[in-house]
Amino acid sequence: MINKNTKILIFGLLVLLGAALLAYGAFFHSTNVSPQEGDDSATLAKSEPALIKEASIGGVTLDESGKIKQTYTGKAPKACAT
Repeated sequence: MINKNTKILIFGLLVLLGAALLAYGAFFHSTNVSPQEGDDSATLAKSEPALIKEASIGGVTLDESGKIKQTYTGKAPKACAT
């Protein structure tokens, strides 16, 4: 049978692993975002938290081809349009 200290060590390692995976997902994932119009060669790489914020204020949409496109030109909107 596993003793108490071993259980605590395993639990601690699992918590650290979960925190590391959460940090990796939040800070190191990025997706390319195409501009509203024009050529697709001028794409921007945005992180996952930035894309979540942009989607919540209506700054990005998914087009028919499956690419993420900006809905504005210039400065980003401050709040949701609704």
